Amino acid sequence: MRVLELGNNISAPLACTILGELGEDVIKVEPPQGDDRRKIELEGVKGLYFASVNRNKRSVSIDLKRKEGLEIFEELLSTADVVVTNYRPRALSKLGVDFEEAVRVNPKVIYCSITGYGRREGDRPAYDATVLAESGLMDLTGYPGGPPSKFATSIADVTTAMMAAISVLHAYASDRRPVLLDVPMLQTQLYLSLEDAYAVLNGGTSPTRTGSAHRYLVPYQAFRTSDGYVYVAVFNDSQFLRLCDAIGREDLKAYSTNSKRVRAKEIVVAEIQREMERETRDRWIDVLRRYDVPCAPVLTLGEAIRRYGEVTEVGAIKYLNFPLQTWVGLRRPSPGLGEHTVEVLEELGYSREEVEDMARKGIVKMMDRRA
Repeated sequence: MRVLELGNNISAPLACTILGELGEDVIKVEPPQGDDRRKIELEGVKGLYFASVNRNKRSVSIDLKRKEGLEIFEELLSTADVVVTNYRPRALSKLGVDFEEAVRVNPKVIYCSITGYGRREGDRPAYDATVLAESGLMDLTGYPGGPPSKFATSIADVTTAMMAAISVLHAYASDRRPVLLDVPMLQTQLYLSLEDAYAVLNGGTSPTRTGSAHRYLVPYQAFRTSDGYVYVAVFNDSQFLRLCDAIGREDLKAYSTNSKRVRAKEIVVAEIQREMERETRDRWIDVLRRYDVPCAPVLTLGEAIRRYGEVTEVGAIKYLNFPLQTWVGLRRPSPGLGEHTVEVLEELGYSREEVEDMARKGIVKMMDRRA
């Protein structure tokens, strides 16, 4: 499929990157100033922040505020199957690229609109952290007695991007044309809150912060060792009994059911912690795995990437590979602003001379790797 991206920052760009990873033709339509992520330095390097969610796509820079630019976009739209955007609905309407206008140009278009709070409140500004705050998930993140905490990564943006990609693939496979896919960030977070939401809906109480621990399973949390942390994830009673054998605490088998352990959580956790402090992280991982107790070392991101990361290097940038076997490979590194303007417009029938003339007039922008 051909996908047009009218995206900025994370949610729409990442959704389109996922589609690009699966082999679809993604064209990122950027304003002359480019995506906001192009301007942010990461580790002192310009371009890394942008590269993290903008690969396997082509960049075309068009000024949609100009009549001539809008006409070019409409020509491009007539060749597309999908539009993915996280621009606010009012901005899309003002530019003349909203769903209604898109259908007028292309009656078979799939139009995926990502907003913070749904299209009824689509013009409210929304960022990952503000959505997490209002979704209730930030209130659940952190340690008891401490302040609410942001998630380690931009989880609201990332999960919404995945939901958008799923919606597009379903609409394309179902041949639903035209269709408006409304993908709200906040409702996505509520949907993904899983058992905690069901506790609220059916129990009437609101869960509280538990740090690294599970709210409903014991022991299911990080334990401090002599030189680091081990996460122990006991999901059932037989695993707990094996844990007791592994740490040499036959007495703890008195708490043989999860309901008993939940009621005596402080005692159980304190006794396990006492044992864990006696040995190193790697020693406990070796012992617990021999007893088939679900566990993992708490690694830094650097350790995790060195141990598990599959990487493709293009130019000066190292990219993490797409995790699914359906990945078609890193066909295109993250594009420079307007890097493919000439290429894409030539596909529409424009000559290079015409594109260069439009670039001189500011209607389009051609490649500038420094942007």
